[in-house]
Amino acid sequence: MTKTSSTPIVHFLLAAGLFLSCSASDDLSMSRPQGEPHAVEVSMRVGVSAGIASRELNTWDGAQQVNDMRVYLFRCPQEKYKTDEEKFTYYIPQNIKDKGYFEVKDFDNKTPYYSSEHNGQPEQHAFYFSPLLESGYYYQFLAVGRDDKYVAPQDRLLEQSSFKEDLTTLQVAQMSLAENAVKQAENGTYNCSEFFSGVMRDETTKNETPILVTDEPPYFFRATLTATRNVAGLMIYVTNIPSVVETNTQYGQTEKFTPTKLYVEATGLATETKLRDRIAPTSTKIYKTQTLGEIDLTAANGWTIDNEEHVFTRPADEKKGWQKNSYLVSNFMMPTPESFMGNSPNAEGLGVTFYLHYADDKGHHRYDNIKKTKSTGDLRRFPIEANHLYSLGSKSSTSNDPYDLQKHYEPIMVDIAIEIEPAFEKKHEFETE
Repeated sequence: MTKTSSTPIVHFLLAAGLFLSCSASDDLSMSRPQGEPHAVEVSMRVGVSAGIASRELNTWDGAQQVNDMRVYLFRCPQEKYKTDEEKFTYYIPQNIKDKGYFEVKDFDNKTPYYSSEHNGQPEQHAFYFSPLLESGYYYQFLAVGRDDKYVAPQDRLLEQSSFKEDLTTLQVAQMSLAENAVKQAENGTYNCSEFFSGVMRDETTKNETPILVTDEPPYFFRATLTATRNVAGLMIYVTNIPSVVETNTQYGQTEKFTPTKLYVEATGLATETKLRDRIAPTSTKIYKTQTLGEIDLTAANGWTIDNEEHVFTRPADEKKGWQKNSYLVSNFMMPTPESFMGNSPNAEGLGVTFYLHYADDKGHHRYDNIKKTKSTGDLRRFPIEANHLYSLGSKSSTSNDPYDLQKHYEPIMVDIAIEIEPAFEKKHEFETE
């Protein structure tokens, strides 16, 4: 929508991941006092589509649950743009000094928004604001969308973004695990929630496209701001969990046992991610041997044992859509480079990213490595990338196919293969071998 005004109008559309497009009319006449901030009228249509449901990752179907959408401004002096001295620093216009950001209040989801329930359309909202911007600068907009507004502060898994004006650069701006999540990770259990971030980019070239504010009349331009999922997803959907397995640690004799817990574990996970580049900072703290999901195999969780088939059994869960004898665990993860991953507990020197861990209360352990079904390079040791889904088994509105652990069980060592999806950009399917 184009409005007639004496100030430039910037139009934004946020859709298909998180997506903003902007334009300014070239037929606007304007008179700007030199040396003073200018009121730049911004109209924004904000929408979210294509993704996995927030809070609980229980299906591949496109969904989102953004209820905290904020837009931050960063700027770079015109003369330093595209030079060795280019640096976009955090900037707070005079009219938002109290907050430091613009808030898109129409995003207020308390439950997931499924695009399939709205004729395949993303959620979109019109949003208007008028920042006071000084001339002589390029301005870049950073969108950050979260799903934890209605979570008690002490229970949130992500820190609230905190930038220092004129000091924090767009290059280093980041999101970190909150104190609550850090304490859990220090105890060996990793938990993270979903969020989105991104900056304006050209629709065709995908290059970053900041806005230049000068004392000259405005001109027409188009750009795109895509706020993409800044975490990875893990979904483990399994069936026919073996009720008798063999220990397979590096040392000692093998011994059969009945597990009481089945864990999904990672050998290394980061605690921060950059908001613009969606990668871990080089200085990030890495937590080793982290539990991402746990299946309680006791009667208290509804399990019994089929002594003929030697598998754990439980009724189908119609509410969750789980098949008989099946169970699903999931989590979100900060992007983590391959170099931060460790080795498998069941094979000396064998690097892995994920593995399954069977255990009982008597000190018995079994570890089955997880590997990708299709890939170049190392199938077991690989990076965790933003906006990628790592899945063992599949579950969506059109697919309900848990991974059969008994079918793929081998006494000594098993590699489990996953696949990655990038509505999620890429899906990595895993398996055991």
